[in-house]
Amino acid sequence: MSYGILSFGAYIPPLRLSRQAILSAVGWAVPSLRGLAAGERSVANWDEDALTMAVEAGRDCLRDIGVVPPHVALASTTLPFADRSNSGVIADALNLDNRVATEDLAGSRRAATSALARMAHGGQTSLLLASDCRETRPGSAQDMLYGHGAAALLVGEGRPVAVFLGSASRHEDLVDQYRASDADFDYSLEERWVREEGYLKIVPEVIEEVAKGAGVSLSDIDHVVLHGSIDTARALAKRLGIDIKRFADTLGGKVGDCGVAQPMIMLSKVLAEAGVNERILVVGFGQGADAVLLETTPLLSTMQAGRGPQHYLDHGRVSDNYTYFLSLRGQIDIDFGLRSERDNRTALSAYYRKRRDINSMLGGRCRVCNTLQFPRSLVCVKCASSDSQDGESLSNLLGRVKSFTEDWLAYTPSPPYIYGNVEFADGANIMLEFTDFTAGQVKVGDSVRMVFRIKDFDHKRNFRRYFWKPAPLLG
Repeated sequence: MSYGILSFGAYIPPLRLSRQAILSAVGWAVPSLRGLAAGERSVANWDEDALTMAVEAGRDCLRDIGVVPPHVALASTTLPFADRSNSGVIADALNLDNRVATEDLAGSRRAATSALARMAHGGQTSLLLASDCRETRPGSAQDMLYGHGAAALLVGEGRPVAVFLGSASRHEDLVDQYRASDADFDYSLEERWVREEGYLKIVPEVIEEVAKGAGVSLSDIDHVVLHGSIDTARALAKRLGIDIKRFADTLGGKVGDCGVAQPMIMLSKVLAEAGVNERILVVGFGQGADAVLLETTPLLSTMQAGRGPQHYLDHGRVSDNYTYFLSLRGQIDIDFGLRSERDNRTALSAYYRKRRDINSMLGGRCRVCNTLQFPRSLVCVKCASSDSQDGESLSNLLGRVKSFTEDWLAYTPSPPYIYGNVEFADGANIMLEFTDFTAGQVKVGDSVRMVFRIKDFDHKRNFRRYFWKPAPLLG
């Protein structure tokens, strides 16, 4: 038993937007974007946010490891709630015990790397989640460069796939970009100035400190995870004397810059591909810098199959409809007619009583006849036994489409509104709203996986509800 990273995971939304589509739509006004119009960027669906993406990354991280973390920390600059425990909703969605300690970390793009640097010194087992869903002003460079995504690390005592060799942090209030609390978009400064004054002066200090403390030569580092542009990586590689080939893929071509989550997504990809006894340097930047040095262990190979961002990268759905993207992200207000005019007030007292059924998708399995049902009830739907059901979550089960409807008259931000009956093994049947399917894609008999998503928005009271939805299988 030793201390380190026990598992890792990531999530990239399946929807991608072609950068050429952005240029085609706004290039008449901003022709300077032409140089950025290669590849694609990840886009959260209308029912995704930093919270739902973190849930998916957490599920990827905790899958098949048998560890229940007593602490959950969520790092993000785009938390959906300013006064509600966002990490608490995630703990429920992951069906963790209500004694779990939850913590929201914000205020900086290096909130996750700073937390990882603290965890490097030891402590309780923690699930560290990093997720960002940053909005962009139409026609801006950020519209091209940003992406949406999340990552997760399980850190603590156990059988680690990577151990900590050291960490270092520096605070310097160099404002390279910022977003005021009442603003929708980030404001960025000139990249060359940030590179020269920030990355090339602040970052080398923390890297050299952590390497010296660990007794490791910079030439012995196998992978450098750096949140920054390729030009910044080249300049820093030259400054430190590290081969640029050792700098990890930024995933800019297929994903974009995911803010707080970016270093963790890159790290999860490196861990999914690294060999034994390889050294990984993770760098976070934003009003200072963090550096965390890791070394992989022989256990890493047992954790790599199917984990990390690659399976999401392989199954993206590229769109060239820029108007669709703007609508999904609330940048244009399309008139969906009277069907969209409804009051979505949440009965919070009823929600509190049913919160585990909703957030954890907690159904009941009858001890008498083994029938699985949702929601739990006092009387079994099959054998009529009373008070015979033990709680069991359906969130990790595969379902089968029993029936469905594509409704072009009912309101949804991404028509058509697809809903239907999904059946699970041992009896459970549930009428559910589908997500991530396109028109004509759903078929009776298809297998579906369950994902945690936004159910609807209460725009009058600035509240959002979450529930589970069936989505296509990945591959």
